Amino acid sequence: MSTKQFTQQTENLMNKNLPLLSIFTAFTLFIAAYVALVLQAQSASAAAAKPAAYEAILGKSLGDKAVDDFIISNNCSSKGQFQLCNDAGVALWIGQDQNVETVYLYPNQIHDFEAYKGTLPLGLSRNDTMASVENKFGQPRVDLAPQAGWLPGLADENGTPDHIHAWAMYKRFGLTVVYNSPSVSDKGATIYAILISK
Repeated sequence: MSTKQFTQQTENLMNKNLPLLSIFTAFTLFIAAYVALVLQAQSASAAAAKPAAYEAILGKSLGDKAVDDFIISNNCSSKGQFQLCNDAGVALWIGQDQNVETVYLYPNQIHDFEAYKGTLPLGLSRNDTMASVENKFGQPRVDLAPQAGWLPGLADENGTPDHIHAWAMYKRFGLTVVYNSPSVSDKGATIYAILISK
């Protein structure tokens, strides 16, 4: 067999196997992409299904294992009716019945508290201002005509009980936003704390 014949046979054999190799490669890439998507979806649904640590203890008794674990793992210290978890950016208000009634989240570092590193409730972010919070909590002006604009999500109640911070209470969400301004009309005020109540 000459070199030319050998080369011709090799080319013929390769040409026959090329479509099969292409199909195998495409199938392998498809399977890899599918597995990656499935794993990503599972991870996202697991993250969405798992409540934030503070949600798991809200309304529970100080003697509850989940509350005890939270206090121990976050190195909380007792001060009056509070459990102060400075390193976690969290404080717990303990009611007269010894249940966790309110969780204070500090999205930015303040005084002795580090910034809370978990996900903030209702899509809030640490950089939100009063205006952006009202926008996030807003609703369409007319349900059937979204082009008509957006109504701001004004608080159910607001005030400045400490004369230092404005408080916007959203009873419908069980949430109060405390701002770094004493004015309830300072739309540029940033979030000081977020209080979640049971």
